[in-house]
Order: sequence, then structure tokens, then C-alpha cells
Amino acid sequence: MQLSSRQLEAFVTVARTLNFTRAAERLNLTQSALSQRVRKLEEDLGATLLIRAPGGVRLTETGNRILRFCEARETLEAEILSDLATTRTGELAGAIRVAGHLSVMRTVTLPALAPMLREHPKVNCELIVAELKALPAILKRGEADMVILDNELPGSSLERHYLGDESYVAIESATHRTRADVWLDINPDDQVTNRFFMHQGQGPAFRRSFMADVYGIIDGVGLGVGRAVVPRHLLQGRGDVKIVAGYRPFVTGIWLHHFTLPYYSRLQQATLECLKRDFPTVLAGT
Repeated sequence: MQLSSRQLEAFVTVARTLNFTRAAERLNLTQSALSQRVRKLEEDLGATLLIRAPGGVRLTETGNRILRFCEARETLEAEILSDLATTRTGELAGAIRVAGHLSVMRTVTLPALAPMLREHPKVNCELIVAELKALPAILKRGEADMVILDNELPGSSLERHYLGDESYVAIESATHRTRADVWLDINPDDQVTNRFFMHQGQGPAFRRSFMADVYGIIDGVGLGVGRAVVPRHLLQGRGDVKIVAGYRPFVTGIWLHHFTLPYYSRLQQATLECLKRDFPTVLAGT
């Protein structure tokens, strides 16, 4: 049996958008035609790939396996085309997508990858910033090749690489009178401050105020809007904030995740090697 490229393309687009309407728009198809292609693929495979529910679309375990197969095929195709288009000098080309939470992407991941990107100008690198809770789904849907998290994800199909530790500390303004009972978080779902106080053996007895992102939080602390819990490595060069005495740092590991694939392109291998080698150095030095 040979799988239809049109059917696989239809399935992958739905799997990555989790929405038949958006997938149909991307492929310039009617929803009916898109559904027929996906349904025919499921019939050919003898397996359900997508669960269609009122709350949206989700992938079955078989659907996740087919998505990873399609991603491996795309990677192999891109590698071959890149090799044919470039000289045999070891130059890297192609696209790589790395997702992670904000506090490690701008100050650690980008500096760690920058030397490789400067050396290989034909590489297209996409850095994706998302909330921690969204990152596992981003990897599962194939929206990123690798994700960086502050915990290890379960699953036998995943590869995990320890990159170092992120140390969280409590900070307050170094120049303004601070609302000491107010603690700044990104949004109501942000659990960093709660986890920090649980580490201190204290309950979450504090007022919360919300900023747009971790850099906005640090700016707010510097202006005396409140205190906050942030990674220590983000404080380099910030003379407007100081660490609050009396609290123990909360340390959490940083892990790089990607799916186990039958084939890794030279770009994927180089990116992994670069992050495993340079991410810990940059994190420790910031």
C-alpha cells in the first residue's frame, strides 16, 4: 500500500491546526474535500487518526505516530534538497523550530544558537515563545521540532536532554518604596510564585498583580509596583532591583525535548549539539 501525498498533507494540516476550517483555508480546499481526504487516509490505514468533538479536534495515538512519520519525511526531503542546492563544504541549510518559555529563549537559547546561525546563513531558525503549559501540545502537534521546559515530559517516544538549572529568587525595587504584600505574575494561571512559596514552606497568602511577561514583571518590580519571583539569570545588569533576603532560591531543571525519529538531519543534529554544549554555559554565565 502506498500512502497518498495529498491525503497526508490534508491530515498534517488538520493535525497542526486542530481545526478543519483553518486547515481547509490553508490548503485552499472546501471543508468537505478536506474531510474526504482525511477520511480516505483513515480508511486506507484502517485506523482512526483524528477525534472530532464539539470542543475541537484531537489526535489519537495512531494519529500522533503518523504525524511524526510525516515530519520525518519532511525533514528528509528538506535535507536532500538542501544538499543538492549547496556545495559539499559542510554548510548547513534548512529550517529548525525551537520552542520554550520566555525566560530561557531570549537570554539563553538565542545566544547559544547564534554562533551556529552566523556560521550557516542559509539556516532558517524559528524561535517560538509560549507559556509552559502550552509547550507539550506544541511539540505533540508538530509545531516545533524541539521544546525547552522546566520539567521532564513522560513518554517512551521522547528524547530528553538536561541543559542546566534555573534558579528562582524573590526580588524588590532597589530604588523605590515597594508594595511588599503585592507579588507580580504574568497571568492568573502563572504558578511560579505559588511554587516558590511552597518551597519556602509557606502558603500562598499574598496579593497578586499581573504583568504582560517576565520582563514586564521585572520592570514593574523596579518601579516599586510589587515584589516578584524571577529567574536569577534575568537580573544581570539590572541595578533597579535587588534580591529579597530571607528566602531560599527555588531551583528547577531545564530540559530539551524532541521526538525519537528514525532519521535526524544534519541541521537537527547540529542544533542538538549546539544547545547541549552551549546552553549550560550561557545559562551559568548570565
